[in-house]
This record gives sequence, structure tokens and C-alpha cells, in this order.
Amino acid sequence: MATPAGDAITLTDTPSKHGSVDLAGDRDEVKSEGAVEATADGEAAAPVQDQSGVLHGMRLFLVFLAMMLSVFSIVATAIPIIVSDFNAFAQVSWIITAYFLTQCGFILLVGQLLTVIKPKYVLLGAIFFFELGSLLCALANGMIMLIVARAIQGIGASGMFVSIIAIIAVVTAVEKRAMFMSGFGFIFVISSVIGPLLGGVFTEHLSWRWCFWINLPVGGVAAAAVVFLLPARSPEQRENAPKTWGETLRRMDWIGSALVILFITCLLLALQWGGNNYKWSNWRIPVLFTIGGLLVIAFFLWEWYLDHDALIPMSILTNRTILACSGSIFMFMMAMLGGTYQLPLYYQAGRGHSAQKSGIDIIPFMIIVCVGIFVSGGFVTKFGHYYPFLLIGPPSEFTSFVWTLRWRPGRADTRIAAVGFGLLFTIRENTSNAKVIGYQILSGFGIGLTFQNIILAAQAEYTKRPALIPQATGVVSFFQLTGAAIGKSFMRRSYLKEFAPDAPFDLVRQSTSAIYEIDPSLRPGVIHAYILAISKSYMPIFIAIGLALIIGAFIRAHNMNKIGASVHAVA
Repeated sequence: MATPAGDAITLTDTPSKHGSVDLAGDRDEVKSEGAVEATADGEAAAPVQDQSGVLHGMRLFLVFLAMMLSVFSIVATAIPIIVSDFNAFAQVSWIITAYFLTQCGFILLVGQLLTVIKPKYVLLGAIFFFELGSLLCALANGMIMLIVARAIQGIGASGMFVSIIAIIAVVTAVEKRAMFMSGFGFIFVISSVIGPLLGGVFTEHLSWRWCFWINLPVGGVAAAAVVFLLPARSPEQRENAPKTWGETLRRMDWIGSALVILFITCLLLALQWGGNNYKWSNWRIPVLFTIGGLLVIAFFLWEWYLDHDALIPMSILTNRTILACSGSIFMFMMAMLGGTYQLPLYYQAGRGHSAQKSGIDIIPFMIIVCVGIFVSGGFVTKFGHYYPFLLIGPPSEFTSFVWTLRWRPGRADTRIAAVGFGLLFTIRENTSNAKVIGYQILSGFGIGLTFQNIILAAQAEYTKRPALIPQATGVVSFFQLTGAAIGKSFMRRSYLKEFAPDAPFDLVRQSTSAIYEIDPSLRPGVIHAYILAISKSYMPIFIAIGLALIIGAFIRAHNMNKIGASVHAVA
């Protein structure tokens, strides 16, 4: 029976050896070809990967473009119209939750699959699931079908996200990887900001179903490019790797995956219900958090028991840099997505803008984030150092919040002089548009400087042990997506009952457009409640950014150019 790796060329001649855990650090240079070195966590390292898999020129560009197209999504602004069409406001949160549930729940399993199956085929399988989910969403005749289809989309999205990052590590030279990771970050930002704009256009001028139909030709082009241009290279082989498909399936960590999915379910349900469907003190919320905590304990015990065959091998789970990258990106994405998610709501609720117009309103934020991404990517490509941006980006936002706390009505605008999300804490319904745009620009630059460098740091940690890059990438990506999911969920405290007690609570809570359809005498209170909830949601961002800075300081500082030179020296 054929092995999962098929007949492709194996990239290394010497398998990894597993040993004791040591957080002392590793060396930056490879002594000689075929040498085995101690790595950051103390395990013996296989020789650095063969550079024959690196693509160049137009072929690299087309493969990269195809992979980037496959992660584009534009559904966010269509949600209010979708729930109105199906008259299912009570189920609106599940359109987002179902997607995040499977995306977060399956990403670690995909990371493990990438260690035994050719990344090209994992990516194609992920595109298939995403396309299937998109087709079913476009054809949905009710909320149940739509929610199930969104869950299928999430499975595909998880596979595309982590496999693309892992493939970048294979097809690009180490010293040029920062620029390509910048490209991935650029598309992620475009998808997050331009996506809602396109979604608004489709929703208002065609149909919300086009937010899903459009994925089919785009995904088809991406899949075709991957089929014909991306080589089907085998994953790096580790010691005791499975030899047959049957053995591969048996040794996959299905129990660990199930525990992760159950944990994510409990977490997202608690965050969705708390303060919305039920009070935080309602017995359901602490029970969900308690069960989630027990599932986390069970997961780590199970991973310790499986060790090398685990969803997250203990060598990764105890690596200082991976732990720091995971914690830092979790906090960073919680702040980033939690904050940027509120901006379109601010324009829709406070200014009465349409979904399309609110997408246009946040273009300044998108532009400056992209500028920051390419500034840091260019610097890392030129000098090899990513570590400074792990410390520069968050403080630019963190410091601004400290300045914001000094702000009081009537003080001169010059007192608000720093940058970051903290400035958005001051917005009210009468805040000038110039200020809101300026705050977006200031906060976006700090995000752009940091965004892609955390995952780059995780990959740099395992450059000498490429067999572990997929799982290490999967771990960091899991925390990235989980942080994003939580960021979108915990910013939901409602002030409607306090400032608009007579307003139709369920209606205006689910749809911002309903604000301008209710009794005009109730409208000011509802608008104030919405804006207050949005501005107050930036308070937790202060804590998240501060923690991202502290945790990120523990990431090891590798020089990508030195690593690249050592790889070429032994290639």
C-alpha cells in the first residue's frame, strides 16, 4: 500500500530524534550538511530542509496569488439582510459562530495532517470544502441549511489558512519569507475590510447570495493554479512516521480534535449567550465555562499521554517561543478583530450609513494597516530582524490608551496625541468624522507593523526542523483564530435597556438598520446605547494589547537573513 507521502522526493535524509525539553535556546547556524543539532526545545534537529522545493519568478507569483485568492471572504455585511430574509433574528449569531466553531476546531487537525499528507493535496481538499460550503450557502432555503453550510465553509477555511502558511515556508527562501508573509497579511486585511464593502455592494444591488456565489469562480481559479503550478512535495518525515494510509488514520489524534471542538463550542456559546440571551450570572454561562475548563485539562493530559503522535506534540507545547507566539497573537487578534469589528457598526448605528457605505468608511484603516505590513515586511527582508516589531507595534497602541484616559471633554485636541485603539474609546455619536478617520489611521499602523511577524517568528523557530513547521504553524494559527472569534464575541454588552427601555429590544439588538425604522422619539436613546456599547468595548483592548506586549517579549529573536545564509551554505 502506498504511503501518505506517495512517490514524491523526501526532503531530508536524517529523521528527527526526540529527547528532553530544554528552554535555554538554540543556535542560529547549521554547522555542516547532515549535521544534527540541539534545537530550542532540546530535541535533536534534522538537517535544514532541501531548497529544491523553493519556487521562483512567475511560477511563485502565480501560486502565491492563487493561494491568496482562496482566503477571500465577504459575507460579514450581508448578515443583517440574511436574517431579515429568513426572519430568524434569534439565530443570527450562529451564522458567525458555526463558521468560527469549525474553523478553530479543525485547524490543529489540519496541522497534523500536513505532517503526513502532501500540503498541495491538503490545500486542494480545503478549497473543496470551502467551495462546497459556499455553494450550499448560496442555495440555502432556511437558516438551518445556512448554518450547516457555514460550518462546512469553516472546515475549508481552517485547512486553507494553515496549509497556505505552511506552504509558504516550503516554496519561499527563508530570507524572503517575510515579504510573502506580508502578502498573506495584506490579503487577510483586504478580506476583512474590502470584503465587507463588496458584500455590501452585492447585498444592496444584487442579492446576499452573491456573497457566496462569487467564491465559486474565485476558488475554481485558485484550485486550478494550485493543481498545475504547485509541486506535490512530501512533508518532512519524522521518526516512526506512519507507513500506510490505515496507520496514518489510526495515529491521527481524533480524540484530541474532538476535545478541541467541544471546548470551542462551550467557549463560543458562553460568549454568545452571556449578556445577550442570558445574564452572565445565569447558571448556563458558568456551567459552560466550567465544562470548557475541564475539557482543556483533559486535552493537555491526553496530549501528554500521546506525546509524539499528539495533535500538539509536547516538544511544541513546551517551546518558549511557540507559547509566547500563541499567547501574543491570541491577545493581539482579540484586540484587533474586536476593535475593527465595531467600526462598521459605529457608522451604521451612529451615522445611519448603509452596509456598503460603512465599508467605504473604514478604507483609511485598511490602507494604513497595509502600509504598516509592508513597512515591517520590507525591513525584515532587508535586515532579517522581526523582533523589534513585536515590541514597537503593541506599545504604539498601548501608549495611546494611556493618553486617552487623560482625555476629558473641553480639553484641547492636542492632548490626544498618541496612536492606537485607545483613541476610539472616546468616540460618541457626535464625534467628528475627521477624528474617527484619524483614529483609524493611527491605530492601523501599529497593527500593520506587528501583524504577520508573530507567525514568522514561529516558523523561524523550526527552520532547522521543517517537519514540525506545519504543527507549530497550526498551534499559533489556532490561537490567532480563537482570539479573533473571542474578540468578535465579548464586545457585546448591551446598554439598550438602560438608555432606551421602551425600544423593541430584540429587533434593534439584532439589526442596526432597524434603529431608523422605530419611533423617532426612541431613536436618540437607542443610538446612544449602541455608541456607548461600541466605545466601551475598547476598554478590554487596553488589557489585551498590554498582555500581547508582555508575552511577545519572550519570543526568541532569530535573524532570518542569517538563517537563510546557513540554509544556502548546506544546500
